[in-house]
Amino acid sequence: MEKPIKFATAIAHFSRGKGGAERYLVDLCCRMSAEGHEVHVYAEDWEQEHPGVHCHRIKTIPFPKSLRLLSFAMKATREMKRGDYDVTLGVGNTLEADVLQPHGGVHRAWFWRSLRAYDHPALWTIKLLGRLLSLKQWAQGVIESAPYKKNHFSKIIAISEMVKRDIIRWYGVSNDHIEVIYNGVDIERFHPRNRQSCEDIRKRHGISNEWVILFVSNNFRMKGLVFLMKALAEIKKGRSAPFKLLVLGRDRKEPYLRLAKHWGLSEEVVFAGSTDVPEQYYGAADLLVHPTFYDACSLTVLEAMASGVPVITTIYNGASGVMTGGEEGAVIPDPRDVRDLASRISGILKPGVIEQASIAARRICESHSLERNWKEMEKVFQQCVGEGAGKG
Repeated sequence: MEKPIKFATAIAHFSRGKGGAERYLVDLCCRMSAEGHEVHVYAEDWEQEHPGVHCHRIKTIPFPKSLRLLSFAMKATREMKRGDYDVTLGVGNTLEADVLQPHGGVHRAWFWRSLRAYDHPALWTIKLLGRLLSLKQWAQGVIESAPYKKNHFSKIIAISEMVKRDIIRWYGVSNDHIEVIYNGVDIERFHPRNRQSCEDIRKRHGISNEWVILFVSNNFRMKGLVFLMKALAEIKKGRSAPFKLLVLGRDRKEPYLRLAKHWGLSEEVVFAGSTDVPEQYYGAADLLVHPTFYDACSLTVLEAMASGVPVITTIYNGASGVMTGGEEGAVIPDPRDVRDLASRISGILKPGVIEQASIAARRICESHSLERNWKEMEKVFQQCVGEGAGKG
């Protein structure tokens, strides 16, 4: 075994239930501790104590949001520097770190691409002005760009090829400084065997033998739910086989219920709310559609594929970089292209096609396990230790 590492990272909420980045860091820190490394986490709060993980509370200025973000970044960065750690990891909310792994991707890329979710010119303009006048947006941009501008890092880990391209484009970082390590997925938890939950989930939501199209997000607009519903309305007009759209997430459903009624989808759209057992919902689904406007590397897509669920997503999702064969689903160039999306959905929801796509999806994700991600991350950390990171 390599020499144990004295490691530190920072995230506002150290909790698996908060989001993808948070869940990833909890799993990474717990694995590092289990492997014998000394692990420290600087956070505003955490859901529970984890054996071997030392959590340190960062007190922030609670209001406004911009000062909360800035005060966390400044204090967490200062505490990590004081700790004399072998390696520090920044996930986009500190002013410097030995290893940068921006889980949100590149803020500037998100800023412009996500605006395309507002297809009406007036809404687009209002949203743009709101962002330009938002101190929170400026604070996020300042925090993210600080390590790049000051060259305060030893290595950058991009969680997808898309993120790597964005870092090079927006920050002019040399290709040599960036290594791509895709997110890992728990291929035992998310497994085709979860099909055994299919009947229970379907009964719970009043679904019988229809095709089940799954949509998973806590931000319905940004992940393209409106355009998915438009595409399904087109499919229904063509006298397709019966289907249900099962929506999983915490966002407001009322505007979408009104749209469903307007487009004649009231019977087809089911809002399931949030869940602690997403693997059961993947087990009940035939297809995941994720027409996102920006995702650095969607864990939802990887979890679905690991569960043997084919996926349709967009080029604005870094996770689309693992979908190289085309048999496991489809990657579309424009989430607003309703006809293309409808055609892709109809093309895959066919007996024979769906079974082959399911096999291909699972096969791809078997090479993107948590174990592989861990080994690649540990290798980077050990390289940084060997190069003297964290001690200068």
